[in-house]
Amino acid sequence: MIPVPTPVHRLCVATAAQHYHEPVWLLYGILATEGTRPGQVVRDANGSYDMGPMGINSLWLPTLARLGITRAEILTNGCENVAVGAWILARKLRGHQVPQKAFAHPRAFWRHVGDYNSATPHWNHLYRQRVAQAARQRYFAPLEQIHGH
Repeated sequence: MIPVPTPVHRLCVATAAQHYHEPVWLLYGILATEGTRPGQVVRDANGSYDMGPMGINSLWLPTLARLGITRAEILTNGCENVAVGAWILARKLRGHQVPQKAFAHPRAFWRHVGDYNSATPHWNHLYRQRVAQAARQRYFAPLEQIHGH
């Protein structure tokens, strides 16, 4: 039987952000930038593929398998996908997670955010710009703009 994808709830995002000491707006920025949903697979030019809302790349599957996390969980469980994405991001941020530390060295912080997607300078730069823009538009927008009131 094929598992039914479970959605991402705000509590999942907030819990992952708190657990990995990351700004919640950053996770929302990545979710908006990735633009995918539970159960969705996006093929990459290098032959790998991204899974679910946080775009977890298939290259992480061997590492995650050693931790007992399966491809099916990443692909179909929205909350698990966000938690794994936050874990990967924490590894990329290397000590820049806590907001006060993040902005002590903003260039390093944003470069590491870009590393979530690619270490190649061109793609890294484009990705971090997209994440920052998505966070500004979606997370920092007044509620009246989001809800159309």
